[in-house]
Amino acid sequence: MKHIVIFFLLATFTLFSQSKIDRDLGDFSKVAVYDGINLELIKSEENKVEITGKNTNFVVVKNKNGDLKIRLNLERRFSGDKTKVTLYYKTLYNIISHEGSNVFSKDIFKQADLNLKANTGSTMNIMVSLNTLNTASATGSTVNLSGNAEYHDCSTSTGAEIKAEKLKTNETYATSTTGGLIELSATKELEANTKLGGVINVHEKTDKIVESISLGGVVNYIYNE
Repeated sequence: MKHIVIFFLLATFTLFSQSKIDRDLGDFSKVAVYDGINLELIKSEENKVEITGKNTNFVVVKNKNGDLKIRLNLERRFSGDKTKVTLYYKTLYNIISHEGSNVFSKDIFKQADLNLKANTGSTMNIMVSLNTLNTASATGSTVNLSGNAEYHDCSTSTGAEIKAEKLKTNETYATSTTGGLIELSATKELEANTKLGGVINVHEKTDKIVESISLGGVVNYIYNE
């Protein structure tokens, strides 16, 4: 009988921790995700989240003046790798990832501008069609980009990467420092700044290039003439 009771309690806990939760949200235009959570972004006519996987009841979602934060509570900090949050959004201009979280979307961001910032070992996979894109990746993070943008301002530091060779731009301003890596394509104008072991790889012939290289920085041109 004791074994039966223990099994029932374990089964109940597993069901509780893996249940699906839906929450309605107010308006927001910025999201930040923490604790290794997997965040899928879906363009929608309403703002809401669906939470699935493990630790669903420990996910904290706060909207303060349009600034949405998604994280686990202190009891489950940094254990969101098997937790998925699906965020349905009407408008989104700022996306920030922290602490090994993973942000991805099957939708193309079609709007005037977008700001991306990846920190502390997190990843992003984003498709865009924009006028202006600002991207920053730091501390071992990786941002994968594809699509097109008129202008791209991008920076990496501390071993982080921005893989934007599949992002077609007219103008790009790139800065890579302290072991960072940027892969990019620009057709009209490129300003490449690299130092302290930073690397910039240029995948497309550019009409005008301005370089600033110091302290072990590298700019590589790896396209065919």
